[in-house]
Amino acid sequence: MYDSYSNQDFDPSDQYYIKAFHGRYIAAHPDGLLVTDDDDIKHHDIQWRIIPCDNNRVALQIVKHQKYLSTEDHGTVRCFDDNVNNDSLWEMKQLENGKYAFRSCYGRWLNATGMTDDNPPETQPHLFANKEHHHQHAQFDVIPVKQ
Repeated sequence: MYDSYSNQDFDPSDQYYIKAFHGRYIAAHPDGLLVTDDDDIKHHDIQWRIIPCDNNRVALQIVKHQKYLSTEDHGTVRCFDDNVNNDSLWEMKQLENGKYAFRSCYGRWLNATGMTDDNPPETQPHLFANKEHHHQHAQFDVIPVKQ
């Protein structure tokens, strides 16, 4: 189900786009709000660093605000931590289809939803970690930013 993967495959100075199953990119706003409503790579807050950490885990840092993607034990995902801590470490798995899945320290997979008129970011989260098994909504493309 998983290809072999080492977190050492990523250079922390490189930048990446993380694209959800529906073709939109994960963005982090300055207030820590996470959305998956950007479909334009020219948007300024969708570039991430993948920072290798211990035990084949990674930290995901939004480039613009220098904050880390983290989760709470009940599945809330946020992006306002200034430093790497246990909540901001993710096990990153490369799947057979070439996509990636991210599992939190609580054993739950990062999932994306899409923004619609019925699901604006101020009323519904676009990212959460609440599934014990990954599925389509928990699969992401990790795309290098061309400098």
